[in-house]
Amino acid sequence: MPDSPIDELLESLRAALAARRRDGAVRIERVEAALSSYRRAVEHQLATEFAAEHRLKAPQKVGISVGRAAEELKDAVLALPDVARLLHEAPEVEPASAATSKVPPSKATAATTNLEASARGFPKLRAAFGSQKLVVIGALSRDRSDSVPDGFGEHTEWIDTERDGVHALGNLPQRIRQGRVCALIILDRAVKHKHSEPALAAARDAHVPTAFAGQGGRASLERALTQLEGMLSER
Repeated sequence: MPDSPIDELLESLRAALAARRRDGAVRIERVEAALSSYRRAVEHQLATEFAAEHRLKAPQKVGISVGRAAEELKDAVLALPDVARLLHEAPEVEPASAATSKVPPSKATAATTNLEASARGFPKLRAAFGSQKLVVIGALSRDRSDSVPDGFGEHTEWIDTERDGVHALGNLPQRIRQGRVCALIILDRAVKHKHSEPALAAARDAHVPTAFAGQGGRASLERALTQLEGMLSER
């Protein structure tokens, strides 16, 4: 006996639904795997810090760095169609008062901070330059001073760990704890964990804002500076 037409229709529906489910599952599994990798990287970093503080044997390095894991997690999340749609939807044009009333306070504050940073050139960071330095750590293949906004050059300290390794940090951790550094940028794709960790640990202890900027390109540094401006504005 041939299959019932209803059974055939149900089977085709099951196949179509299974295909859609499979496509969505692949994206979700990518996010879950990236999140798991990020968790392992963070836990390894915490264990390494604890071991260094207490003079214990450091755990064996497994997997990728925290910075790389974070990048992969970001890419996986941005690959979700719904997230991409949210990021690229054009907002409706509304009167300023109406638009402001519909935005939650936390989002309104973040948006205002970003606009102020762009319009006035990072006022919180510039205000801190009177007595503090912005420090960038990484392997510097060239002079990067042209990659920061006007007026930042003389207040930015570039530490090249590729040339001098951990010795390039000198007394930076001490200066951070003494409040002589306003913010820290780590070129996480151009620095070894053991070279950046002393400064990162000091920044955590002293609650100094820290951001990551990949290999130190202009766009990456711009994003890092915007993040730091937002952190300083929340204080």
